[in-house]
Amino acid sequence: MLVLGVVRNLGQAHGYQVRRELLAWRADAWAHVAPASIYQALRTLTKHGLVEEVGTESGGGPERTVYRLAPDGETEFFHLVRTAVSDPTDTLDELSAAFGFLHLLPRGEVATLLDHRVRALWAELVRVEPPAEAGAPVLPDGIKPAQVGALMQLAAVRLRAEIDWSLEVAGRIRDGTFIFSEGAASKA
Repeated sequence: MLVLGVVRNLGQAHGYQVRRELLAWRADAWAHVAPASIYQALRTLTKHGLVEEVGTESGGGPERTVYRLAPDGETEFFHLVRTAVSDPTDTLDELSAAFGFLHLLPRGEVATLLDHRVRALWAELVRVEPPAEAGAPVLPDGIKPAQVGALMQLAAVRLRAEIDWSLEVAGRIRDGTFIFSEGAASKA
């Protein structure tokens, strides 16, 4: 997603430009992007028809292959962004990457994607932490080994924190805190 998004933003780029852009975003710290993985991603994306080679560039050093986003790459890029925002089973790295591109989607759509995320998180929370009935403990008695109950509590705390965060960010999106390029995104 990051490589597709950077190539899309730049119009066309070679691997070193993609790397430089991602370093400017500090993606090496939050998305664990290694330089070699960028070049591998460009080769893989080319093989799958998501980016296209448009030529080579030399500036005193080795020749660099220049890429641009293919039409299928545009579709896949927006699919990846939408999925990372709406589906909490994606990793936080994917969510982090998607947040760098949210401004490309319509504001209302992003808020709705976060609403979907919240519903999925609530469903998972109910599975991890069933509602207490008439004073019954939240965690079932007799969990063996006992420390599993503590692990379930941790999972519930994380889910509640992500629900709260998602609701807060959706509210900030709806109230105009963040700037969006309304209507600029592909409706793939």
